[in-house]
Amino acid sequence: MAEQNDPHPYSSDFLAALTGIIAQWTAPSFLVGVTAREGIDLDSTSITAISILGRRGPLRPSALAEHLATGASNVSKVLGRLETSGLVERRKDDADARASLVQLTPAGEDMATAFVRAGDGMLEELLDGWTEKERHLLTQITQRLDSSTRAFAARISTNPSGPQGSEERTVSE
Repeated sequence: MAEQNDPHPYSSDFLAALTGIIAQWTAPSFLVGVTAREGIDLDSTSITAISILGRRGPLRPSALAEHLATGASNVSKVLGRLETSGLVERRKDDADARASLVQLTPAGEDMATAFVRAGDGMLEELLDGWTEKERHLLTQITQRLDSSTRAFAARISTNPSGPQGSEERTVSE
């Protein structure tokens, strides 16, 4: 169970541990520290932006802002820094001549590859001393959780008002 002084204890030890891992792995100082081991000197938002573009390919700035959970002005600043560093470039969107797409340059692709190396190195350290059987079991269970999470996300995005029969409540009620 969660510690007594935890302000938001979960009833599941698993959920408490997973929440802790997610919080740690997404913390700006953690991202910067892990990538610094590959000789990378970038802020956490730039690291995340490059990672997103590396996984998803070219995106409109508005789509990148959505993935970063930030606004247009902030993503514009981040893209400015990344363009100046030669890691991203803008090009016309063939589907809409009024819009632009942001994509990684070859240097940006190299940076995204370095992030993968940094993640692989981190995981090797975290799992140091684990048996192959333990590593395999963790992988299988995590892949199953990922699949369940994706299915759950699809269900809630198609039913944003919540479970069947629930009604959205307003503050004035």
